[in-house]
Amino acid sequence: MGQALTYLVWLLFACSLLAAMGLWVSDGAAWTAGPLRIDALTLFLAVAVTFVSGIVHAFSLRYMNGDRRIAAFFLRLMALTLVVLLLIAADHLLVFLLAWAVMGLLLADLIGHVRAWPQARAAARLCRLWFLGGAAALATGFAILAIATGETSIFAVVAVAPTLSGLVLAAALLPLLLAAAIQCGLFPFHGWLLSSMTAPTPVSAFMHAGLVNAGGILLARFAPAFTAQDEVLTLVFLLGAASALAGSLFALVQSDVKRGLAASTVAQMGFMVMQCGLGFYAAAMAHLFLHGLFKASLFLGAGSAVRRVAPEKGKPGLDLAGLAIALPAALVAGLLFAFVSGKALWPADSGLLLVVFAVLAAAQAALSLKAWSHLSVAARLVALPLLLGLAALVYGATVALAEVLLAGVPGTTAPRPLGGLEVVVALVFAAGWICFGAGLHRKSGWLYTRLLSAAQPSSATVTARREAYRA
Repeated sequence: MGQALTYLVWLLFACSLLAAMGLWVSDGAAWTAGPLRIDALTLFLAVAVTFVSGIVHAFSLRYMNGDRRIAAFFLRLMALTLVVLLLIAADHLLVFLLAWAVMGLLLADLIGHVRAWPQARAAARLCRLWFLGGAAALATGFAILAIATGETSIFAVVAVAPTLSGLVLAAALLPLLLAAAIQCGLFPFHGWLLSSMTAPTPVSAFMHAGLVNAGGILLARFAPAFTAQDEVLTLVFLLGAASALAGSLFALVQSDVKRGLAASTVAQMGFMVMQCGLGFYAAAMAHLFLHGLFKASLFLGAGSAVRRVAPEKGKPGLDLAGLAIALPAALVAGLLFAFVSGKALWPADSGLLLVVFAVLAAAQAALSLKAWSHLSVAARLVALPLLLGLAALVYGATVALAEVLLAGVPGTTAPRPLGGLEVVVALVFAAGWICFGAGLHRKSGWLYTRLLSAAQPSSATVTARREAYRA
């Protein structure tokens, strides 16, 4: 059964890719069929979802071999893939809501796949409660939109929504933002995500690579409505920024490999939502795609990263030498990203903030590469700008391609003016990078324990007994 379902997923990937090529080489008009609407965003996401799902299915054939409930595992994994495809193609509020709710229930069931493990059952219950809460918030927002606009088609709703009064629109969008935040595991709703490590590794890979992204998909689908409400869009930006910062800090204090990856997902989802808050929904979808591929590979390879080794005596820190090496290479990478992605440096709009974060990410990567002691200093000085420049080119090209492919989808690229709030957030991130790059979290016991406490999963989902993992 597992082999047959794996072939089916790869067939779905091939169909999605061919349909995407057909749409993009034609006039780009959307295809409608009852409550479904196949547009550029649908096919862009379908290609990403089926590709990751195919990899996860193929990996699971060996990973889950011998499991007593392997047939149930593959059936649920396939059902989850189909439900996500239905979600991204839905053009009816009720269909989208039902797909959202079923997606959460199926994911919770897979998180608790090992029925004999009490911690797995506890994690499944916790996630199920959070997902049902998110579905209830989504239902509330959809009900307000349906009543206020008199429409049930998502395409029609987002066309009419900007004409609603500010109070009504805000009342509808806030529950949608809450549902997106819960699904993405954003701070302060990250508890369920950090408590979901009882899931089999393939499920974790699929979840972190695709399913948590559903919150960003929701924001992108309703982009014109969010863009029309400045106050709510500012809240989207701040929520994303807080999650990006909190997730990055949580990842610094993790000793568990999978939980460290989960904390990184909180940060990455925060950055994706922050891009939506800046008006760059297409860029957020590009980030969704790249993060999905990267995070899936990290989870599927997590087992090989666990070795019995002595603790590191020291970690690469931030010093004058580090700054001298990292910053020039990072600035070059940032300029390349701005050039390739088409983000203007002047006159500045919210796109400048994306360039700033690209520079910070490149600088952090440069510090990590600086620790490659097996290379000579001269080799590192050459390798750093080359590697970072290549990464900036790939990321910038992906963002530019996503903006071109999704140009026909309403509201997917709507830059905002650069204001004082955005500048303050950029300065906070820069200061945080300097402070924590210098090891502040390791030098302050108080700060370390606070971060560790805030990043703890539910105690009912954790066990210290090794034999429990073999149940």
